[in-house]
Amino acid sequence: MDVNGNPACDTYETAFGSAGRNMFRGPFQTRFDLAALKEFSLAERFKLRYEADFFNLFNQPSFDTPNNNVQFYSFGNPPRTYNPPHGSLGYIQHTIGSPRFIQMSLHLTF
Repeated sequence: MDVNGNPACDTYETAFGSAGRNMFRGPFQTRFDLAALKEFSLAERFKLRYEADFFNLFNQPSFDTPNNNVQFYSFGNPPRTYNPPHGSLGYIQHTIGSPRFIQMSLHLTF
């Protein structure tokens, strides 16, 4: 907090000043992982274990938060035309996480 009771924020580091928390929220992210295993007894001393791990089983994409990039044109003296800001503010340009991965393993214990 500063001396006026406002939240402290370095406005030179971020261009959002004293904007609220979680200002840029992304879409809901869904991910379903599954692990399954089966153990077999081969003999008195030997056991075989099969494991399968599925990461992002339904291959659901997870999108990143919206972009916060905005640029302003410098106006001439005097400005001749209206120059609106440009950039990619609010656009989702990336996914996060990984696609479906399946990992299988076989363990022999003796």
